[in-house]
Amino acid sequence: MKANIKLYQQTGLKAVEYQLQYQQPDGGYIWEGYSPDAFHKQAYSWGAGGAIEPAHKLLNWVKDNKLQPDGQLEGYGGDVYKMSWFFQGAHRLGRFDLTYPVMSFLLSCQAPCGGLPFFEGDKYCRSLSTCWVGVSALYFGRLDVAQRAAHWAISMLHQQPEEGRFYYQTTRDGRLVTADMDPAAEFIDVTKLKQCYWEVGLPLQLMCRLYMATGITTYLDYGKQFFEFNLSCFDDRFSYVGSGKSSLGAALYYLCTGDERAHDRACEFCEFLVSTQYPEGGWRDETEPDTLLIYIDHAAEFNVWLQEVSAALAAGETRWG
Repeated sequence: MKANIKLYQQTGLKAVEYQLQYQQPDGGYIWEGYSPDAFHKQAYSWGAGGAIEPAHKLLNWVKDNKLQPDGQLEGYGGDVYKMSWFFQGAHRLGRFDLTYPVMSFLLSCQAPCGGLPFFEGDKYCRSLSTCWVGVSALYFGRLDVAQRAAHWAISMLHQQPEEGRFYYQTTRDGRLVTADMDPAAEFIDVTKLKQCYWEVGLPLQLMCRLYMATGITTYLDYGKQFFEFNLSCFDDRFSYVGSGKSSLGAALYYLCTGDERAHDRACEFCEFLVSTQYPEGGWRDETEPDTLLIYIDHAAEFNVWLQEVSAALAAGETRWG
């Protein structure tokens, strides 16, 4: 299967145009009835889609109205994951006036074990937030922080107690949170649809990015383990609204290794997005609330995956044939 690069990119650009309709005259992205913590993906999405000027207008608005002295954004309540999204979008656009303070906040959240919580005050560290901050740290040149995050993810992988499940939280000292420790322990169940595939997709991304940064093949070896677990999940593992992070992980793994399975799984997700995009430009799974927030949030995130996956696949096809 050769990737339909142009179709994937065009699908993403339609999502960007859809989002831009809602930017406010002052550059902001909050209006009556809309969530006050849902502008964190726009700068990344718009920058990736070539809408550079609107992205900078949004970032100006954030700096003037939302940036707090400790590097957090007003209304986000210590959300480490969302702050990392914002960091990456702003940093790729060179907005160091925003990204240096935001990264200062993110660095303050890393636990001694290397993991990071989803929210600043959470008692557990989580794969989603840890590995997304790890990727952010690489953009920032903090290889040490990224490696600590990766080693946390590797430790989490080694501690898994049973096949068919993937637990994705640890205590702040690095112990895996399983059902034996906490009846509410969270995990991916490979026998069920619509699981939290992003909890293995982001470790895969981080391992590939670290391999690119260091040339250390151990990271790629662990990337393979995360990819193989993702492959073992249910049939929708690369065709669900929660599969985007895994799809970019697969595309990066293909770029690094030439593994055609990873190429085809990344394409599978992009084809899913092409076939399920609403005419206006957004997306919504049937199980999600039918609200504007869902359509816009997916439009922002999915354009990022469409553009990033397309680029990685195109580069990989050139490299591996």
